[in-house]
Amino acid sequence: MRRDGTLLKRYLAGEFDQVWREIRAYPLIEGEFRDEVMEVADATMRRVAQNADLIASRLEAVGWQALSSEYQGLRTPPATGDEAIFARIVEISGAPIPPTLLAFWRVVGGINWVWDYNSKDHPPDLGFSLPSEEHDALCVDAPSVITYLFDEWIYQKASICPNAEHHLRIDLAPDYLHKANISGGSPYCIRVPFFGADPLFSDERHGLPFLDYLRLAFRWAGFPGLDRHAARRDVQDFVARFGKDFIPF
Repeated sequence: MRRDGTLLKRYLAGEFDQVWREIRAYPLIEGEFRDEVMEVADATMRRVAQNADLIASRLEAVGWQALSSEYQGLRTPPATGDEAIFARIVEISGAPIPPTLLAFWRVVGGINWVWDYNSKDHPPDLGFSLPSEEHDALCVDAPSVITYLFDEWIYQKASICPNAEHHLRIDLAPDYLHKANISGGSPYCIRVPFFGADPLFSDERHGLPFLDYLRLAFRWAGFPGLDRHAARRDVQDFVARFGKDFIPF
């Protein structure tokens, strides 16, 4: 596929939604066009990273502790070893990593705003009073966190007919109940292979493509579960404070 040639310029000019709607209309992203889509995806995730740094710094300032911080903190920057992980994903899945996920990993790295329920400390007061299962804090695992899946994928592929179509799950976050240390459902994931630009963020209740899920999460200052409580003044005040100075993407 040939380059469109205008997508990045239009995106940087502020046509965020329109450009991504056009990109998503293509069921197959390949060749020169994939290179152009990656340019847009990288530009998009640079804006996501800027917003993520704002929230991470604000959470850190109040003493927020990330769950499983031995693996990743509130914001895990990209690492030099990530490219080897990407190559392994491509090898096992038999397809390129979808552009929005690949750009997120290369530019943002990982995000983990789930409170560490194993901590001896109580969660800091964010200004609203809701049980933690109502937060559904944004979490997208860094590449280094998901490598445990490789052996599972290899086993799955070996257990099915070689010619059968089979999708592998890249589990990226606990569901909203597991985030609160309550027995829940399947992790939020992206299924591969996916040959378009922006795959579904599966098993999450909104049923959105990955990029739109990120937009939703930042609309609620990193806690998309708060959309159930949009009318509450304390929630509105929190979103206004923690979402201040966000840039659109």
